Amino acid sequence: MLFVNAISKSYELKSILKEVSFSILPGERAALLGANGCGKTTLIRILQGQERADSGSFQFTPPNLEVFFLPQRKIFAPGATLADVLETGIDSLGDAASQLEMLAENLALHPDDPELMHAFDQALHRIDKAPLDPDRVRDALRETGLDAFPMEFLVSNLSGGQKTRLLLAKMLLSEPDFLILDEPTNDLDEEMLAWLENQLIAFKGGVLYVSHDRAFLNHTATKLLEINRNTHELKTSIGNYEDWLRLREMEEAAALRSWNRQRHQIRDLRKAIARTRENADFRKGGKADSGDKFAKAFFANRSKGTMKNAVLLEARLEKLIAEQTDKPGRFWKMKMEFPFIKESGEQVLILEEADIGYPGRVLLEAVNLRLTRGHICVLVGTNGSGKTTLLRTIIGELPPLAGTVRSGANVKTGFLSQGMDSPLFKENALETVRSLSGMNETEMRRFLSYYLFFGDEVFVPVEKLSNGQRARLTLACFTLTGTNFLILDEPLNHLDIESREQFEEVLRNFPGTALMVAHDRYFVERCATLIWQITDCKLCEIQMRN
Repeated sequence: MLFVNAISKSYELKSILKEVSFSILPGERAALLGANGCGKTTLIRILQGQERADSGSFQFTPPNLEVFFLPQRKIFAPGATLADVLETGIDSLGDAASQLEMLAENLALHPDDPELMHAFDQALHRIDKAPLDPDRVRDALRETGLDAFPMEFLVSNLSGGQKTRLLLAKMLLSEPDFLILDEPTNDLDEEMLAWLENQLIAFKGGVLYVSHDRAFLNHTATKLLEINRNTHELKTSIGNYEDWLRLREMEEAAALRSWNRQRHQIRDLRKAIARTRENADFRKGGKADSGDKFAKAFFANRSKGTMKNAVLLEARLEKLIAEQTDKPGRFWKMKMEFPFIKESGEQVLILEEADIGYPGRVLLEAVNLRLTRGHICVLVGTNGSGKTTLLRTIIGELPPLAGTVRSGANVKTGFLSQGMDSPLFKENALETVRSLSGMNETEMRRFLSYYLFFGDEVFVPVEKLSNGQRARLTLACFTLTGTNFLILDEPLNHLDIESREQFEEVLRNFPGTALMVAHDRYFVERCATLIWQITDCKLCEIQMRN
């Protein structure tokens, strides 16, 4: 189905992908893993024909394979409706015909280019495809939970999760042979995650996808493709997430043993060199220098031999030091300390007879709950059930329709939105920290390094930061402002697996209180002390652990 051969890609002499090779056969579900920025999306863009590799090639077989692509960022035309997306798709037939003509011209110049050939076949297939049956469209919307919306409903009015559902409905209608999905689990609730898992498991074609949802990876992956952040090479391992995790732990243990052996060898060699030089000095003079000419000649020769041994040992030491590897360990080392946080009152958030929603539309009715200090509370519910609306009401962006929503004594709230925007942001990370602290530049750079901003990254404009970088910068702001109540709207969406693991550790050590929307089942099991669940316009509390 898909065969990738030695693809390499660099930007401004910085290597992103290095001789990446793999294959995906029918029925295989390959998860693409790696730290944020390691090249996962770049590889997917190359496979889509949106970028060209510097070297290497790829091939879909057969050439007329129907490939469906789900992008990480869901961008729709202004004013697009559900009908526009599902019935005519991104491109109209006129656009497809123009694209076909352009591809034909390019193929005349490059007749052996497999990427152009595949794009030409795809465009031709779109033109030949019959119009969609309205009943099939309704069936797809029903499966993805969007059948309550009329076809003329504006896509811009859908939530993030509903937009993903819309593209998944389009996936069903496309009847593809091969799926390329870039973070399809972001914004999906538990119900849709289970639906998508079942769809992938039942799918007969090949699947290449990026996801940081560890439970999803464990349930769906048959092989893992991991891009190394240092070498930019790709390594394939067979199995699911837990299989990969066991393999990683064994490799890390072996690497640590090897590093310890190197360290002990270097230490022993240094001791041997020191002893050898002491012996050489002893034979040149001191007690061994008796004045006897024969003894002097004897010890002089012995001293030369000993010095020669020392030189040989030093050469071996230099070789060992040159070959020494760095101490193995996890790369993601975000460090958070909380010196400015003051303890809040016992009651952090109080909701009394609160109706939440918009005028004419109540999403939550008569909410009576209290969140006390020290809890990590995860808010769950289906897409569109009112989770984000509740958070916006708590932070004061929306008034409650009835009742009371208020914070307790000495509560300092920090909010991280799905869009990863913050009013605390300035033009770049360095200026953001400068505006919130009295640190000098050296201190600011050291502080930002705790949040993985190194070198010139501190000068990158905020609007050009990735979502993961924005999330880290927001946490840095919370630390400086002494926030003791974190309100986080799906903060894990844009964090890679190692980042999520470290985030879990940070949150468990956070001395304040947190209320967050999260669908990562691993995270909920490990960190949540409370669950607030939305069901049928009601919000109820589920105790997880003390």
